[in-house]
Amino acid sequence: MSIGDRICKLRKSKGFTQLDLANKLFITDKAISSWEQNRTEPSLEMLVKIAEILDCSIGYLVYGDNPRSDVVTEIKIKITKDEYDVLSNFMKQNAKFIKESNQVDTYYQPTYRKFLNDKEINEWLRIGERGNKKILNYKNWHDNMYCDEYEVEIDNKENLDRIFNVLGLEQIAVVDKTRVNYLYLDKYEISLDFVKTLGYFIEIEVKKYTKELIDEYNNILKLAKDLNLNLDNIDKRGYPYHIIYG
Repeated sequence: MSIGDRICKLRKSKGFTQLDLANKLFITDKAISSWEQNRTEPSLEMLVKIAEILDCSIGYLVYGDNPRSDVVTEIKIKITKDEYDVLSNFMKQNAKFIKESNQVDTYYQPTYRKFLNDKEINEWLRIGERGNKKILNYKNWHDNMYCDEYEVEIDNKENLDRIFNVLGLEQIAVVDKTRVNYLYLDKYEISLDFVKTLGYFIEIEVKKYTKELIDEYNNILKLAKDLNLNLDNIDKRGYPYHIIYG
């Protein structure tokens, strides 16, 4: 059951028409229809309002009755070399070191459905090389605040490349980065990245969820400010976009 399906189910249980719900949200009934037909999805800010009107949690609207282990809340911010050095020293003193690794990610998209058509990219498909491990990963972003993420380890990248080629998936970018991971405040994974040709970045990801998604996202923004990061430099496009378009 999708977000739109759950909105439809709850709306009907309250005796609301699509127009009734639209009026309460100060939007058009066409937007409600689009959600319920799974053509589009409401933003997180809109989900907050919907949850209040339909008397449910945001978590239920997003992933139903069962907790989801494949929902990821994170932000990525472009930083300077000096900021990288300051953050690196801070993390060494105040966070738990996890690991340092070189990661090579090869990105793909279907020739019949371009991921790169929009200014803000919502979907990525990649094969990531992590030492001897190779992982197939798919992300689908919602409102640039959280994403559904699915991944599986693979044995043979070359054969998967051939399968992708037969199915009409084309390679669009290769991202080569050095990543240092830390666990901060026993809740956030902080990744300090140096990406070849792109420079320095920090990624903050929630690893322990204790609140609704919108609250966790807002807490990430607060943490970024506490770390003296410039929120104007939040990257909403992703490394492969910058590799391709510069």
